[in-house]
Amino acid sequence: MNNYKGILYAIMSSAAFGLSPIFGKLSYASGSNPTSILLFRFLIAGVVLLAYLIYKKIDIRITKQQFIVLLLIGGVGYTVTTETLFMSYVTLGAGLGTTLHFIYPALVCLISIFVFKERVSRVKLISLLLAGIGLYSLIAFENQKLDIIGVILALTSGVTYSVSIIALGFKTITSIDNRIATMYVSFGAFIGMLLYGVFSDTIVLKFNAGIVFSYIGIALVSTILAIIFFLKAIETIGPTSTSILATLEPIISIILGIIIFGENLSFSLVIGSAFIVISTIILAKEK
Repeated sequence: MNNYKGILYAIMSSAAFGLSPIFGKLSYASGSNPTSILLFRFLIAGVVLLAYLIYKKIDIRITKQQFIVLLLIGGVGYTVTTETLFMSYVTLGAGLGTTLHFIYPALVCLISIFVFKERVSRVKLISLLLAGIGLYSLIAFENQKLDIIGVILALTSGVTYSVSIIALGFKTITSIDNRIATMYVSFGAFIGMLLYGVFSDTIVLKFNAGIVFSYIGIALVSTILAIIFFLKAIETIGPTSTSILATLEPIISIILGIIIFGENLSFSLVIGSAFIVISTIILAKEK
Protein backbone atom coordinates (compact mmCIF):
# COMPACT_ATOMS: atom_id res chain seq x y z
CA MET A 1 0.00 0.00 0.00
CA ASN A 2 2.82 2.42 0.87
CA ASN A 3 4.35 1.75 -2.55
CA TYR A 4 1.16 2.91 -4.27
CA LYS A 5 0.86 5.93 -1.96
CA GLY A 6 4.44 6.92 -2.78
CA ILE A 7 3.79 6.54 -6.50
CA LEU A 8 0.67 8.69 -6.18
CA TYR A 9 2.68 11.37 -4.34
CA ALA A 10 5.31 11.31 -7.11
CA ILE A 11 2.68 11.60 -9.86
CA MET A 12 0.96 14.49 -8.07
CA SER A 13 4.34 16.19 -7.68
CA SER A 14 5.04 15.74 -11.40
CA ALA A 15 1.65 17.22 -12.26
CA ALA A 16 2.28 20.25 -10.02
CA PHE A 17 5.82 20.76 -11.39
CA GLY A 18 4.44 20.24 -14.89
CA LEU A 19 2.35 23.39 -14.52
CA SER A 20 5.50 25.47 -13.98
CA PRO A 21 6.22 26.13 -17.70
CA ILE A 22 2.59 27.15 -18.19
CA PHE A 23 2.80 29.77 -15.44
CA GLY A 24 6.19 30.76 -16.85
CA LYS A 25 4.84 31.37 -20.35
CA LEU A 26 1.96 33.43 -18.97
CA SER A 27 4.39 35.49 -16.90
CA TYR A 28 6.82 36.09 -19.78
CA ALA A 29 3.94 37.15 -22.02
CA SER A 30 3.00 39.71 -19.37
CA GLY A 31 6.50 41.22 -19.22
CA SER A 32 8.43 39.25 -16.59
CA ASN A 33 11.66 37.23 -17.00
CA PRO A 34 13.07 33.93 -15.61
CA THR A 35 15.03 35.46 -12.72
CA SER A 36 12.06 37.52 -11.52
CA ILE A 37 9.52 34.73 -11.65
CA LEU A 38 11.87 32.37 -9.82
CA LEU A 39 12.65 35.04 -7.21
CA PHE A 40 9.00 35.75 -6.40
CA ARG A 41 8.07 32.08 -6.76
CA PHE A 42 10.26 31.12 -3.81
CA LEU A 43 9.56 34.28 -1.78
CA ILE A 44 5.78 33.82 -1.95
CA ALA A 45 6.07 30.09 -1.24
CA GLY A 46 8.28 30.69 1.81
CA VAL A 47 6.09 33.46 3.25
CA VAL A 48 2.83 31.55 2.71
CA LEU A 49 4.23 28.43 4.37
CA LEU A 50 5.68 30.41 7.27
CA ALA A 51 2.34 32.15 7.86
CA TYR A 52 0.52 28.81 7.68
CA LEU A 53 2.89 27.13 10.14
CA ILE A 54 2.63 30.05 12.59
CA TYR A 55 -1.18 30.03 12.29
CA LYS A 56 -1.25 26.29 12.99
CA LYS A 57 1.19 26.83 15.89
CA ILE A 58 3.60 24.27 14.43
CA ASP A 59 7.10 24.36 15.88
CA ILE A 60 9.45 25.26 13.00
CA ARG A 61 12.66 24.80 14.97
CA ILE A 62 15.15 22.38 13.44
CA THR A 63 18.75 21.47 14.20
CA LYS A 64 21.66 23.56 12.95
CA GLN A 65 22.72 20.74 10.62
CA GLN A 66 19.22 20.44 9.14
CA PHE A 67 19.03 24.22 8.70
CA ILE A 68 22.35 24.37 6.82
CA VAL A 69 21.48 21.41 4.57
CA LEU A 70 18.05 22.80 3.63
CA LEU A 71 19.41 26.29 2.94
CA LEU A 72 22.15 24.82 0.76
CA ILE A 73 19.64 22.69 -1.14
CA GLY A 74 17.54 25.79 -1.80
CA GLY A 75 20.24 28.45 -2.10
CA VAL A 76 22.68 26.45 -4.19
CA GLY A 77 20.88 23.38 -5.54
CA TYR A 78 17.61 24.97 -6.65
CA THR A 79 19.21 28.27 -7.69
CA VAL A 80 21.86 26.69 -9.92
CA THR A 81 19.41 24.11 -11.28
CA THR A 82 16.74 26.60 -12.33
CA GLU A 83 19.09 29.27 -13.67
CA THR A 84 21.25 26.92 -15.75
CA LEU A 85 18.13 25.23 -17.12
CA PHE A 86 16.54 28.52 -18.17
CA MET A 87 19.85 29.71 -19.64
CA SER A 88 20.08 26.52 -21.73
CA TYR A 89 16.67 27.32 -23.24
CA VAL A 90 18.20 30.35 -24.98
CA THR A 91 20.34 28.25 -27.35
CA LEU A 92 18.74 24.80 -27.15
CA GLY A 93 15.07 25.58 -26.78
CA ALA A 94 12.84 24.37 -23.96
CA GLY A 95 12.34 20.88 -25.42
CA LEU A 96 15.96 19.81 -25.80
CA GLY A 97 17.06 21.70 -22.69
CA THR A 98 14.46 19.94 -20.55
CA THR A 99 15.28 16.55 -22.06
CA LEU A 100 18.99 16.91 -21.23
CA HIS A 101 18.04 18.12 -17.74
CA PHE A 102 16.24 14.82 -17.20
CA ILE A 103 19.54 13.02 -17.03
CA TYR A 104 19.01 13.38 -13.28
CA PRO A 105 16.96 10.19 -12.68
CA ALA A 106 19.87 8.14 -14.05
CA LEU A 107 22.35 10.14 -11.96
CA VAL A 108 20.29 9.65 -8.80
CA CYS A 109 20.23 5.92 -9.50
CA LEU A 110 24.01 5.78 -10.11
CA ILE A 111 24.82 7.87 -7.02
CA SER A 112 22.55 5.66 -4.92
CA ILE A 113 24.30 2.52 -6.20
CA PHE A 114 27.95 3.56 -6.15
CA VAL A 115 28.05 6.12 -3.33
CA PHE A 116 25.36 4.95 -0.92
CA LYS A 117 25.49 1.25 -1.90
CA GLU A 118 21.73 1.09 -2.48
CA ARG A 119 20.56 -2.17 -4.03
CA VAL A 120 18.54 -1.14 -7.07
CA SER A 121 16.23 -3.87 -8.35
CA ARG A 122 16.08 -5.08 -11.94
CA VAL A 123 12.55 -3.67 -12.16
CA LYS A 124 13.80 -0.17 -11.30
CA LEU A 125 16.61 -0.42 -13.86
CA ILE A 126 14.20 -1.54 -16.60
CA SER A 127 11.79 1.23 -15.63
CA LEU A 128 14.63 3.78 -15.72
CA LEU A 129 15.72 2.56 -19.18
CA LEU A 130 12.17 2.79 -20.58
CA ALA A 131 11.70 6.24 -19.05
CA GLY A 132 14.97 7.38 -20.65
CA ILE A 133 13.91 6.08 -24.07
CA GLY A 134 10.58 7.82 -23.63
CA LEU A 135 12.18 11.14 -22.72
CA TYR A 136 14.43 11.19 -25.75
CA SER A 137 11.52 10.13 -27.97
CA LEU A 138 9.69 13.30 -26.93
CA ILE A 139 12.09 15.47 -28.91
CA ALA A 140 12.68 15.46 -32.66
CA PHE A 141 16.34 16.34 -33.10
CA GLU A 142 16.15 17.02 -36.84
CA ASN A 143 17.29 20.46 -37.94
CA GLN A 144 18.33 21.29 -34.40
CA LYS A 145 21.79 22.72 -33.73
CA LEU A 146 23.57 21.54 -30.62
CA ASP A 147 25.23 24.48 -28.89
CA ILE A 148 27.95 23.12 -26.61
CA ILE A 149 27.43 25.83 -23.96
CA GLY A 150 23.70 25.14 -23.93
CA VAL A 151 24.31 21.40 -23.58
CA ILE A 152 26.71 21.96 -20.66
CA LEU A 153 24.21 24.26 -18.94
CA ALA A 154 21.34 21.79 -19.32
CA LEU A 155 23.45 18.88 -18.09
CA THR A 156 24.67 21.01 -15.17
CA SER A 157 21.06 21.60 -14.13
CA GLY A 158 20.50 17.84 -14.13
CA VAL A 159 23.62 17.19 -12.06
CA THR A 160 22.82 19.80 -9.40
CA TYR A 161 19.21 18.63 -9.19
CA SER A 162 20.27 15.00 -8.72
CA VAL A 163 22.55 16.03 -5.84
CA SER A 164 19.66 18.01 -4.30
CA ILE A 165 17.37 14.99 -4.52
CA ILE A 166 19.94 12.75 -2.85
CA ALA A 167 20.37 15.33 -0.08
CA LEU A 168 16.59 15.51 0.43
CA GLY A 169 16.64 11.75 0.96
CA PHE A 170 19.00 11.95 3.96
CA LYS A 171 17.40 10.61 7.14
CA THR A 172 18.13 13.89 8.93
CA ILE A 173 15.93 15.65 6.33
CA THR A 174 13.17 13.05 5.86
CA SER A 175 12.57 13.23 9.62
CA ILE A 176 11.44 16.87 9.25
CA ASP A 177 7.80 17.78 8.59
CA ASN A 178 7.53 18.19 4.80
CA ARG A 179 5.87 21.60 5.14
CA ILE A 180 8.71 22.87 7.33
CA ALA A 181 11.38 21.47 5.01
CA THR A 182 9.68 23.07 1.99
CA MET A 183 9.59 26.44 3.75
CA TYR A 184 13.33 26.42 4.49
CA VAL A 185 14.17 25.23 0.96
CA SER A 186 11.99 28.01 -0.48
CA PHE A 187 13.67 30.72 1.59
CA GLY A 188 17.08 29.29 0.69
CA ALA A 189 16.20 29.40 -3.01
CA PHE A 190 14.86 32.95 -2.60
CA ILE A 191 18.16 34.09 -1.08
CA GLY A 192 20.09 32.40 -3.88
CA MET A 193 17.91 33.95 -6.60
CA LEU A 194 18.08 37.37 -4.92
CA LEU A 195 21.89 37.32 -4.88
CA TYR A 196 22.02 36.15 -8.48
CA GLY A 197 19.46 38.73 -9.59
CA VAL A 198 21.25 41.61 -7.86
CA PHE A 199 24.69 40.75 -9.22
CA SER A 200 23.38 40.03 -12.73
CA ASP A 201 20.95 42.99 -12.65
CA THR A 202 18.14 40.82 -14.05
CA ILE A 203 15.33 41.46 -11.55
CA VAL A 204 12.26 43.05 -13.13
CA LEU A 205 9.92 44.76 -10.65
CA LYS A 206 6.89 44.87 -12.92
CA PHE A 207 3.43 43.84 -11.76
CA ASN A 208 0.14 43.41 -13.58
CA ALA A 209 -2.75 40.93 -13.42
CA GLY A 210 -1.00 38.34 -15.60
CA ILE A 211 2.28 38.49 -13.69
CA VAL A 212 0.65 38.41 -10.24
CA PHE A 213 -1.53 35.44 -11.23
CA SER A 214 1.52 33.58 -12.57
CA TYR A 215 3.63 34.33 -9.50
CA ILE A 216 0.92 33.13 -7.11
CA GLY A 217 0.16 30.05 -9.23
CA ILE A 218 3.76 28.92 -9.58
CA ALA A 219 4.39 29.55 -5.86
CA LEU A 220 1.34 27.74 -4.49
CA VAL A 221 1.03 24.89 -7.01
CA SER A 222 4.43 24.36 -8.65
CA THR A 223 6.46 25.05 -5.51
CA ILE A 224 4.58 24.39 -2.25
CA LEU A 225 2.41 21.48 -3.40
CA ALA A 226 5.01 20.13 -5.81
CA ILE A 227 7.86 20.02 -3.28
CA ILE A 228 5.69 18.70 -0.43
CA PHE A 229 4.44 15.81 -2.58
CA PHE A 230 7.99 15.26 -3.87
CA LEU A 231 9.35 15.01 -0.33
CA LYS A 232 6.54 12.65 0.71
CA ALA A 233 7.34 10.47 -2.31
CA ILE A 234 11.05 10.36 -1.41
CA GLU A 235 10.13 9.51 2.18
CA THR A 236 7.83 6.68 1.03
CA ILE A 237 9.51 5.07 -2.01
CA GLY A 238 13.01 6.59 -1.98
CA PRO A 239 14.94 8.99 -4.26
CA THR A 240 15.49 6.54 -7.15
CA SER A 241 11.84 5.57 -7.73
CA THR A 242 10.71 9.16 -7.19
CA SER A 243 13.17 10.42 -9.81
CA ILE A 244 12.02 7.83 -12.35
CA LEU A 245 8.38 8.78 -11.83
CA ALA A 246 9.31 12.45 -12.22
CA THR A 247 9.79 11.75 -15.94
CA LEU A 248 6.01 12.18 -16.19
CA GLU A 249 6.57 15.91 -15.69
CA PRO A 250 7.52 16.85 -19.30
CA ILE A 251 4.57 14.83 -20.64
CA ILE A 252 2.20 16.77 -18.41
CA SER A 253 3.79 20.07 -19.48
CA ILE A 254 3.47 19.20 -23.17
CA ILE A 255 -0.14 18.02 -22.82
CA LEU A 256 -1.08 21.21 -20.96
CA GLY A 257 0.67 23.21 -23.67
CA ILE A 258 -1.51 21.49 -26.27
CA ILE A 259 -4.69 22.13 -24.27
CA ILE A 260 -3.98 25.72 -23.17
CA PHE A 261 -1.80 27.13 -25.95
CA GLY A 262 -2.94 24.96 -28.85
CA GLU A 263 0.51 23.45 -29.42
CA ASN A 264 0.81 20.57 -31.89
CA LEU A 265 0.45 16.91 -30.91
CA SER A 266 3.37 15.05 -32.50
CA PHE A 267 4.01 11.37 -33.15
CA SER A 268 7.15 11.58 -31.01
CA LEU A 269 5.01 12.78 -28.08
CA VAL A 270 2.72 9.76 -28.40
CA ILE A 271 5.64 7.29 -28.57
CA GLY A 272 7.61 9.00 -25.79
CA SER A 273 4.57 9.20 -23.53
CA ALA A 274 3.82 5.51 -24.08
CA PHE A 275 7.33 4.49 -22.97
CA ILE A 276 7.16 6.67 -19.85
CA VAL A 277 3.68 5.46 -18.89
CA ILE A 278 4.81 1.84 -19.33
CA SER A 279 7.85 2.53 -17.12
CA THR A 280 5.50 3.95 -14.47
CA ILE A 281 3.22 0.90 -14.61
CA ILE A 282 6.20 -1.46 -14.29
CA LEU A 283 7.50 0.45 -11.28
CA ALA A 284 4.03 0.45 -9.70
CA LYS A 285 3.87 -3.35 -9.97
CA GLU A 286 7.09 -3.80 -8.01
CA LYS A 287 6.48 -5.15 -4.53
